[in-house]
Amino acid sequence: MPVISRISATPCNIPLKSALTWGSSHELRQLAHALIRVELSDGAVGFAEATPRPSIYGETQTSILHIIDEHLAPMLLGETIDSFAAVSALAARAAIIKNNNTARGALDMALHQTLAKSRGERLADYLGLTRQRIRLSAIVSTGAPAAVAADVDAGYQAGIRVFKVKIGRDIVRETQTIAELIQDYPAANFYVDANETLDSAGAADILDGLRRLGVMYCEEALPARLLRERRQLRRDCAMPIIADDSAFTVEELEREVAFNTFDILNIKTARTGYSESRRMLEICKDAAKDVMVGSQASSLLGCLQAAIFAGNQAVTCPSECSFFLKTDADLSAAPPIADGWLAIDDAERSLARVQDGLAQLK
Repeated sequence: MPVISRISATPCNIPLKSALTWGSSHELRQLAHALIRVELSDGAVGFAEATPRPSIYGETQTSILHIIDEHLAPMLLGETIDSFAAVSALAARAAIIKNNNTARGALDMALHQTLAKSRGERLADYLGLTRQRIRLSAIVSTGAPAAVAADVDAGYQAGIRVFKVKIGRDIVRETQTIAELIQDYPAANFYVDANETLDSAGAADILDGLRRLGVMYCEEALPARLLRERRQLRRDCAMPIIADDSAFTVEELEREVAFNTFDILNIKTARTGYSESRRMLEICKDAAKDVMVGSQASSLLGCLQAAIFAGNQAVTCPSECSFFLKTDADLSAAPPIADGWLAIDDAERSLARVQDGLAQLK
């Protein structure tokens, strides 16, 4: 049985074509990520991408490099892994290192990816997935109408047919922009992400108005701390609600299910890896909740690993695994997107090319 022989983390900086803006004041101008490398005693090598977001998780690129090298790697080196359950057990042990969501999530995915390679299996087969293709969505920044329209058009030309538009800075203007987008792109679908910026007193009216325009659903309308208000909002409006910031962990998800605050869970494998993400899928299935998969503004590597996980039959909504299109990077290994759909076989071939290229780096 293979033993974990090496775990390392290196900086990985990737420019964006344009800044991503969201919420009341958030902005992302480049991806300052960390590349996690895992090697096993049988020679198998795998990678994953840690995506620090200081304003969301408190992690930075520097903190991730430190927590991997000084804490998580020493904890797991020399351990034997031979199954999904074995990796999940190591992930549970690593949870003693509190917070550090994306450091632990990336390490978990890298371990699973490496074990799949050790066994000579496609990642989808290793994960037990059966779906042949997934529907993709793309994240659109809030901002001036012309910039938002250009962002949507670029995604549409790349094959995307579902868009998540960030709102929360100027609701009147943003609503008008979305109405124009729906009119200009009749073959596309739109939903919104308020990033906790709406006021509980007027949120139901805003969401009902967006739903009448044709908007599919809204992510995190109210601040996550307002548990009872979020429960009441779901009762008061017909717009399906997506949980994201309110359900970073399994424990938080169980609370949200108990209070029935949402309709759809956005699972981000970048912060919960494959181990915890699978548990979240099971909880949502038992609670009759829909699921989508997000990539936490990942580059091609992270998007592909998230997209393959979205091949689970329990993932019922379009998944946000196309952020790589916004990176100013070599995308020659990227898979084709056909009328809004990504074939899992294409994602697997692309992931193999990316991983093989990274394995050549010393």
